[in-house]
Amino acid sequence: MAVTLITTDAKIDDMITSIGKRGTKLQNDTHRVLASLAVRWHKTGDVTVAVRQVNALLDNLPSGWRSNAVKAWSEAYLGLVWSTDDKCFVYHKNRTKINEADARACIDNPYWDFKKESEYKPMNLSDMISALVARAEKRRQDGLQDSDDVPQDMLKALKAIVS
Repeated sequence: MAVTLITTDAKIDDMITSIGKRGTKLQNDTHRVLASLAVRWHKTGDVTVAVRQVNALLDNLPSGWRSNAVKAWSEAYLGLVWSTDDKCFVYHKNRTKINEADARACIDNPYWDFKKESEYKPMNLSDMISALVARAEKRRQDGLQDSDDVPQDMLKALKAIVS
C-alpha cells in the first residue's frame, strides 16, 4: 500500500478532524442500514433478504471496523445465528418474522451502544507469566493428560522469574 504522507502539522490536524467526521458518518450509515433492513424484514416478512444484507454489510465493513459489535447486535436484536462453519449469519427456523416492536428496538439501539468496545489493556509480562504458571500448576494438580507437556523444572524456572 502506497501512503502519501502529510507534511505539515496543520494538515495532519485537518485530516484527524476529517476522520472524525467521516467515521461518525460511516458509523451512522452502518446503523441506518441495520435499522432499515430490520424494518424491511418486518414489512416484507422475508428473513432471507435480511440475512443476506447483514452478511453483505459485514463483508463490506473495513477490517478495522467494530464488526464484532455489529455481530452481537444482530444476534440480540435480529435473533440471527452466527454459523462458525460458514463464518456468516443464518436465521433460526423459529425466528423468520420480526415484529414492529423489535424493528423499533433496532432503530432505537445503535450497535456501538449495545456492545461497547473493550478497554485497552497494556501487556504486563509478569502478570501473563503468573497466569500461565497458575494454569500449569492447576493442570498438574488436576492430572496431566497424555498430550500435556508441563515440565516441573520449567514451571519452577518461570515461577522464579516473577517472584
